[in-house]
Parts: sequence; C-alpha cells; structure tokens
Amino acid sequence: MSQRMTVGVVPLEGRGSLPFVDLHHEALFLHAVRALLEVDRVAGHVVVTVDPDQGAAAAADLDRTDLPALVKDARGWWRTLGAGRVGPVTVVMHDPLCPLVPASFLAACLDDTGAADVRRGAAGPGGDGALVAFRPVTDTIKTVVDDQIVGTLDREVFGVVASPVVFDHRHEHTAPQGLPPTADFGALVAWLRAQGPVSLRKAPSLGRRVDDPSAVNLLECMDEMARMVQET
Repeated sequence: MSQRMTVGVVPLEGRGSLPFVDLHHEALFLHAVRALLEVDRVAGHVVVTVDPDQGAAAAADLDRTDLPALVKDARGWWRTLGAGRVGPVTVVMHDPLCPLVPASFLAACLDDTGAADVRRGAAGPGGDGALVAFRPVTDTIKTVVDDQIVGTLDREVFGVVASPVVFDHRHEHTAPQGLPPTADFGALVAWLRAQGPVSLRKAPSLGRRVDDPSAVNLLECMDEMARMVQET
C-alpha cells in the first residue's frame, strides 16, 4: 500500500486578476504559496492551479521569488491528481483571497483532519474528514418582504468560508461532474457536504477574505498595525 500523499493547492482559477494584486509588495497568491511551503507535510508538494490566461503571470511571479511551486492548468491537473495511487490524496486548499492565513493555522487544520480520520478508522470517499475554516459574520442580517424589513437573523448561525479547506480526494472522483468546484469555496463546501461530514474551524482575524483591491489595502493596514502592536 502506497504512503498517503499530501498536496497544497492555491487555486487562482475564476478569480480574475485579484490574486495578482500586491500585498506587502508581492502578489496575493504568493503569500498563500509561502504559507503552504512552511507546513512540513506539504513542503515540496505545492501546486498553483490556473485558468489558461493566468499561467504565464503566475509562473513569472513564482520565478521572481524562487518559491518551489508548480503552475498547472486547473481542470487538467485535477483530472490526473492521484492517478496510479492507492487511496485518497489529502488536499490542503489555500484560497489566495485569504492571503494572510498563517502557516501555523494551516498545519493545525491538517493535524485536526488527520486526527478525525483516525477516530473514524479510515477516510471514506471525498468528504470524510473534511475541514473548512470560516470567519464569523459581523454584519447585521435582515429579512425583507415586499421591500419592508421584517426581522433580524441570528448572525451566530452564519459564517464566511475562509481558508484552508482540507479534504481527501480520490482519483475516481475526477470525472468532469466530479471535479471539485475550486473557483468558489462556498460551492466547494457544498460539494464536500454532498459526499460526507464536514467540520468547521474558526480562522484567525487576519485570515479574512478580500474581494477587491480596497479590501487588500485594508488587510495590509491591519497586518502592519498588528505587527506594530507585537513589537511594542
């Protein structure tokens, strides 16, 4: 029986140019790559998946930083992941739009998933042992009927999918209908729930998702302030 493989994935597909916006003078996605490379079980097995029009830019950014990650076409790479192996491949998927998730949190999520697999006995297809990081919802959520506000929902029961998402992926699930929807982490969680149990873990505040360049600027300011507080 072959040893289980663990691979870190930074998916750029479906995210346009935002993964290439600068944060601390380098592209967002490079922060995600670097964090994965710092996780012992993942180091040496980090892949950046791309849409066809993103490949050249991603490769150029990686070359400038000498980070040892491979750039692969998203759909083609997922179809071949795990080919020739016995059992699942453990995937640690780090969304580049959550660029400041620390490596220590990624490692802890991977360890938690492994411990859950041991408790169950063996990881089953797809979603068994899957873990999803989330951030709490801070906005007030109202319900509206006929343009009238009629109530307030309890935001404690909601969460925003963050990073990472850790799951076991089997090669036999790489038929076109079985490819994980990597362009949207919300859809990815639904895909995993359809296959098995999913547990949640709260991500640190700097692990929040950005959705436009102004949010990147805000995250950069928050990170700089946090570092100043730590140094004083």
